[in-house]
Amino acid sequence: MPLKPKIILKQIIHGKKARVIKTGKEIPSWIMRLRKWIYLLALLAILFLVLESGLRWQLPGFLITFSSILDYTVFLCFLLDAGLMFYYTYPKSLYFKDNWLDILVFAPLILRLISLRSGAGLIMIRYLIIFIKTFTRTRKFSNLLHNVRLNTAQIVAISFVGTILVGTILLTFPSATADGNGASFVDALFTSTSATCVTGLIVQDTPNYFSSFGQIVILVLIQLGGLGIMTYSAFLALIVGRFSFGQRRIVQEMFEEERNIYNMIFYIFKMTLIIECLGILLLFARWIFVFNDPLKCIYLSIFHSISAFCNAGFSLFSDSLSRFVSDPITNIIMMFLIIVGGIGFITIHEIAHLPTRSKRALSTHTKTVLITSFFLIGIGFLAVFFFEFDGILLKYSIPAKLWASLFQSVTTRTAGFNTLPIESLTNVTLTIMIFFMFIGASPGSTGGGIKTTTFAVLLLSVRSVFKGEGSVKADRKTIPAAGIIKALALLVSALILVLVIFLLLLFTEDKPYLSLLFETISAFGTVGLSTGITPELTVQGKLLITLLMYIGRIGPLTMGLALTKEIMKEKIEYPETRILIG
Repeated sequence: MPLKPKIILKQIIHGKKARVIKTGKEIPSWIMRLRKWIYLLALLAILFLVLESGLRWQLPGFLITFSSILDYTVFLCFLLDAGLMFYYTYPKSLYFKDNWLDILVFAPLILRLISLRSGAGLIMIRYLIIFIKTFTRTRKFSNLLHNVRLNTAQIVAISFVGTILVGTILLTFPSATADGNGASFVDALFTSTSATCVTGLIVQDTPNYFSSFGQIVILVLIQLGGLGIMTYSAFLALIVGRFSFGQRRIVQEMFEEERNIYNMIFYIFKMTLIIECLGILLLFARWIFVFNDPLKCIYLSIFHSISAFCNAGFSLFSDSLSRFVSDPITNIIMMFLIIVGGIGFITIHEIAHLPTRSKRALSTHTKTVLITSFFLIGIGFLAVFFFEFDGILLKYSIPAKLWASLFQSVTTRTAGFNTLPIESLTNVTLTIMIFFMFIGASPGSTGGGIKTTTFAVLLLSVRSVFKGEGSVKADRKTIPAAGIIKALALLVSALILVLVIFLLLLFTEDKPYLSLLFETISAFGTVGLSTGITPELTVQGKLLITLLMYIGRIGPLTMGLALTKEIMKEKIEYPETRILIG
């Protein structure tokens, strides 16, 4: 017999009124035991799903029947659990707030009730939701969070490694490739890393080699890696009400943001949803006249909008976007997504709220990002246009030359799409592109490289030296010495990393010098442009590029901090000394 609701009287200071607060009914212990059985059954169901749909094993008839019964059993148990939780929750609105994952699970159920096949991917999502829902409610999960003590850099590094490994396993499934054989481990690892680190370098042709399931896995990895796994973790923690002080500190350090972290995380996801949906609608409106297939057009629009905003460079066209070289609408849409994704969420936030700001001015950071970004875009545009005017651009009209030059300048620093064949560009253009790829995108964005602000601070430091100033200034403000030291440390560590990997590639690969250098910088900057040598790399070469993509995404400084022991800052100041420079 269910217990009656507890009624608690609480005296309110406002006046002499008192209000009644009803708490939920006491949850019987057998419900907690039920969750453990659901968890075990869900794991078993996932195992059968992987064997049947992922690895495509031919199971005996009785196991297939058992798998089908298990599928419905798990779901019915889950519905029972959700119904009981709804019954014991008061007020009822609190259930929908705290158990939004439960609500998402009803989508596959509705599909089954109307006799539609939900598909292996949707079933997998259902089981993963059950796993997350059940495991995060256990005491072991709480103890695990309490006992694991890692610094921010280590958590970020591990989160990317975990995501890459999961993606690698999924891409080795026979169902992930069009031929039904699955990708080799090295190719799967390379592709998973390239997608998670939003690079875009490929060893297999994405539209022809991978199946729809494999392409969706790549797209999910792009979305996760683009915004950062820890950002998604923090978002989920906020939703389910488990956002700890440690998670708050981690996200603050990731974005170097001290303001309201809750509002910032929700803003990131809101803007991501708005921008990507806008890109999908615009691309669909344009491409529906090109492909004349609504379903195909929707799929292509979703994939390329997410890939462009996350600056990933993956495309479902074997020639990337070369077929749209003279299409101004497609060029404008893709460049908009790339630029917005590359300038960072802090910059987007300031620009979006500029009309409502009390002081009609942007911060020094945002000004630096915008000025540096558009300056580099302009220089790149002029370089491609003039150095390729009588080269690869010779066969195009003047408008097409202009669009191709502008698009290639925008995409070079981090996105990785191309409307021109990279292998046909002149050496001088390739060299300029190498420099741009090394700089990369802006902080807090979906791109890589040493970042535009680092480049700007270094240039301002050089200017200060030439002018004989004792400090570095920007926008009539002084840049702290710690920021300058960090910029120099990032530059030096990036150069050392790139040099080491490049020398190793020269040893393992029999390819042209410039092509290997281009490949190396493209991997470090998580750009994805290539002169065409990526599929021809040896196993050693692929692993080296994989490592470089990973370090390039999380940042060499973050990697260094993850590998070193965190120490307390010294409060002792030593006397100054002089070292001759130059």
